[in-house]
Amino acid sequence: MFQIIQRYVVPGLVIQAVLVGGGYATGRELVEFFVSMGPAAALIGMGLTAVLFSASAMIAFELARRFRAYDYNSFMGILLGRLCILFEIGYLASLVLVLAVVSAAAGELMLELAGWPLWLSAVLFMAIVAALVFFGNSFVERLISAWSILFYATYLLLFVLVVMRFGDDLSAAIAATPVEPKATLWNGISYMAYNIPLLPVLIFVARNFASRREAFVAGALAGPLILLPGFAFLMTLSSFYPEIVGSTLPVQFVLDRLGHPAIALMIQFVIIGALVKTGVGLLHGFNERLARAAADRSKPLPAVVRPLVALVVMVVAIFAATAVGLVDLIGQGYRYSAAYFLVVLVIPLFTVGLWRLNTADKIERGA
Repeated sequence: MFQIIQRYVVPGLVIQAVLVGGGYATGRELVEFFVSMGPAAALIGMGLTAVLFSASAMIAFELARRFRAYDYNSFMGILLGRLCILFEIGYLASLVLVLAVVSAAAGELMLELAGWPLWLSAVLFMAIVAALVFFGNSFVERLISAWSILFYATYLLLFVLVVMRFGDDLSAAIAATPVEPKATLWNGISYMAYNIPLLPVLIFVARNFASRREAFVAGALAGPLILLPGFAFLMTLSSFYPEIVGSTLPVQFVLDRLGHPAIALMIQFVIIGALVKTGVGLLHGFNERLARAAADRSKPLPAVVRPLVALVVMVVAIFAATAVGLVDLIGQGYRYSAAYFLVVLVIPLFTVGLWRLNTADKIERGA
């Protein structure tokens, strides 16, 4: 049973755990890409995202298994060859962008939770992330998988409480808003495209697959596993449409409306943990790339490099968060990131990736 869970469920949980901080923990991302179109369109758009993410994960997991490419540089080399530097450039920019978002969100939450100044929250957040990055693959996987389960439970509780109290408002909002097909389609694709870089970055989760069937099943499960909490949170936010569209931190808007201080405290704590593990997962993926490069030169990566790299990147991200702000980082930065990775990753994955798998199959049958 443990091996089944590790092979089929853990990959999706690991990706979900890292994605959630920059993807929907604060709610601002869901408002920007989905709820702003209206609750009915939001549900359709996120459903499309889940399907696209599953299809992408199926191809990516099998490519990694087939070619034994378990770091993002090796993986992108399969798709882009020497042009894989394009992914690296985009990933570094995206890394700073997402870390800036989670740093800004953590600062806002800590301000609400403890009244700490933003600079103190940022320093503490940076220190915790850097310390956790020091550990290796197994520790990171266990940490973020365990917190994912807690996150699922917490957001389910939030959803139940909101539906019990504001269920009529949710039904009315879904029924009252029209669906614009083109905008819904584009926003669903865009949301998938800005999150999709996590597949190559966290591709080390594919190292336990022993067959194509295992890679495909795990990939198919990844979309629902990643986005189920997002669906529940999307409906939670939709209960307060259209007021919530203008909120900088929608999750805090919901907690304030619920009026349960003890529950709010617990949810804020879980969200801060989710933001921390997003930072850990992103920086761990980058460190895996550095470790692979060092191994190729027969020089093991010194242990001190991992937290040092994390600190440097986090400092840059925190400056970006301070200068730009949470709403503009998500509204502008995420959309530019989505367009870039649609060209650099999504299209190559569904063209070159499928071609490489088909070619490998033909060679194997010929042998």
